[in-house]
Amino acid sequence: MIKLEMEEFIEEIKAEMYGYEEIEESQINEWESKFRAFIMQENKKKTKNNRIKFGPNSIIIELKDETDIFKIADKYLVAVVNNEVDKYWVDWQL
Repeated sequence: MIKLEMEEFIEEIKAEMYGYEEIEESQINEWESKFRAFIMQENKKKTKNNRIKFGPNSIIIELKDETDIFKIADKYLVAVVNNEVDKYWVDWQL
């Protein structure tokens, strides 16, 4: 199990996405904005995602291992290539 603060998690995902020439910087920034919105929605839910820990000064994301980072970036790549970014966010889960 890997635990990352939310900012570190976002930077890891973005770094992976920058490795794909098919994903433009504006799309990476859009992913970040939508992910932040997802986190805020999760914080409002009564039943919390057990992989997201909300502390008083930080948000911790728990990953099974580093392959979770690759899976998230790879799924986004497929969504970008297939012009299905909106579908990517439907029922998005960590």
